[in-house]
Amino acid sequence: MSADEPPDHLWQSLSPPWQACLALVWEAYCDDCTPIAAVVTDAAGNILSTGRNRIRPRHKMDGHGRGWEIAHAETEALHNLDYAGLDPHPCILYTTTEPCPMCIGTFYMSGLRTLYYAARDPYAGSVDLLGTTWYMSRKPVTVHGPDPRLEPILTALFAEQEIHRHDERLPEDHLWQKYRKTIPEGVTLGLQLARSRTLVDLRDRQRDAREMLNEISSRNSNEQIGKEQQ
Repeated sequence: MSADEPPDHLWQSLSPPWQACLALVWEAYCDDCTPIAAVVTDAAGNILSTGRNRIRPRHKMDGHGRGWEIAHAETEALHNLDYAGLDPHPCILYTTTEPCPMCIGTFYMSGLRTLYYAARDPYAGSVDLLGTTWYMSRKPVTVHGPDPRLEPILTALFAEQEIHRHDERLPEDHLWQKYRKTIPEGVTLGLQLARSRTLVDLRDRQRDAREMLNEISSRNSNEQIGKEQQ
C-alpha cells in the first residue's frame, strides 16, 4: 500500500466473494475457530452459500454439528448449498486456504468446476491430488491460487492465533516448520501481531473484518517498505 492509497484500499479492491470470505474468517477467529472461510457463488458472482471453520468454537449453536473435526469451511459451504434445480458446474468455490484432502474431495464430488483459494497450506493443502487418479482426472476442474495480496495476511492471522493458544510461542512442530519455509513473511507478520495484541484488541472491541484487514495489510506494507529500504 503506497502513501497515497486509502487505508482500506485492499478491502475495496476485493470482489464481494472475497469480502464475504474475510468477514467469515474474522467471525471464525473471534469464535476461537481456525480462521478459514469459504463461499459458493454462481457464474455471475452472486453468493449462494457460505461456510467457515467451526472446530473448537467459543460459542455453541443449537442444531449444528459444531466442534466436529470435519467442520471445515469448504465442507460447510458445500453442505449449505441448495442443489435443488441448480446446475453446479458453473458455480465457483472461493476459500481462504488451500483445501485439505477431505475438502478437495468434497469439492470434486460436488459437481463444481472452479476453485479459487487465497493462501497455500503447506501442511495439509491438497489441490495436487487433482489429476492423480483416473477418477480425479476425468472432470474439467480449474484451480486458481494463491492470491499474493491475501496469502501473507491470512497466514499471519492463523499464526497469531496459534501463538496465543500456545503460551505466546509459535509451536516448532512439522506444521509450522513448513509454514516458516513456505510463507515466512506471513509467519513473521503473525509474530508481530501477537506481540502487539492488535487483533485481540480489535476482537475485544468488536471491530469488523474491514478494520482487521486494514490493520494487518498496513503492517504488512510497512514491513515490505522496511525491507526495501535496508
